[in-house]
Amino acid sequence: PAPPALGAAPPGAAPRSRGGLREVHLSASLLDDFLRYAASNTRANVETCGILAGVLGDGAAGGTFTITTLILPHQTGTSDTVTTLAEEDVFAVQDARGLYPLGWVHTHPSQACFLSSVDVHTQCGYQTMLDEALAVVCAPRDAGRRCGVFRLSTPGGLKLVQRCDARGFHPHPPTATGQALYELCGHVYLNGRLRHDVVDLRRQEGGG
Repeated sequence: PAPPALGAAPPGAAPRSRGGLREVHLSASLLDDFLRYAASNTRANVETCGILAGVLGDGAAGGTFTITTLILPHQTGTSDTVTTLAEEDVFAVQDARGLYPLGWVHTHPSQACFLSSVDVHTQCGYQTMLDEALAVVCAPRDAGRRCGVFRLSTPGGLKLVQRCDARGFHPHPPTATGQALYELCGHVYLNGRLRHDVVDLRRQEGGG
């Protein structure tokens, strides 16, 4: 049987993406590991981020992406922002292992589970490169949704953010298509049989 889809939407929630996207399989244990690596920052009310990388397998409709590696980059964070540093180190890991950048994960230590106006710009970079790219938000204090898997709506949300030159926290106008700016993913599946690696670049000399 197919693994369960992530991010089932409650009544009134953002719509979910569906057709036209290749499946992405993700391990729940990878997210558990990420939260363990982020725990000290979370206790200090500081955001943590990680890069989700993986491979494309053979199969129908162009194959299935499998997230196999969590990369924790050099980074600096605050209570509501996180910035990746030394991105060339992340590229080196992906290149050496033949991995696709499939998305990113970050914590909201004291906020709700959503994509901020800064987050949607980060997601825009990933999704412009790969339509299936995803953004995972882990919000341990959000009783309604502690983990959300999101993407920009297409074409509306993606085109709007691509054309936005603003930086920092800022409002976005409605999309030209009437779609929500972002939505819950309907193409991402939780697969309990997957194994994964963790590459913590922060532990290297000079890491944040």
